Amino acid sequence: MSENIAQWLAEVRSLQQQISSLQHEREQAYQSAENWRRLYESEAQQRRRDVAASGQKIDELKAAIARSQGSQPRQTSEQIDQRSHLASQPSDASSHQSIESLPVETLRSQLIATQAQCDQLKRSLQSEEKAHAQTRESLTAALGDTVDLLAKERLAAMQPPRSES
Repeated sequence: MSENIAQWLAEVRSLQQQISSLQHEREQAYQSAENWRRLYESEAQQRRRDVAASGQKIDELKAAIARSQGSQPRQTSEQIDQRSHLASQPSDASSHQSIESLPVETLRSQLIATQAQCDQLKRSLQSEEKAHAQTRESLTAALGDTVDLLAKERLAAMQPPRSES
């Protein structure tokens, strides 16, 4: 009789260890899923900032075109090239001033180039969003499968061993 009790106690300890191990694995899976979610969110935020910056640049160029339409005299191609180079530098107060002094033709060409870049960034963002959605779905499915397997293993581990009579 005491052998039976000792055997049952050993079985209970073994099951407790298995439960602890499975709980630890589950926590690791949750942490991994949370890490992937954070990575996805930071990537999405960066893409949103890129799109917003492109949109702002387009708005600035449209405003500059509207302000300077018809008010600028014709300039030589050398002056246009020099000003185009200035306008392509990072946005600050001096580049805003240089945009305002550019001829309409140059601003239009820059606007077209910026709109093309914006469209390309939007397409890139959309494909990135699709890839992230697929990754999220795959990870969610894998996590669900893992949780199901853990639950099945837990149930199987809790079943008393069949004794052959």
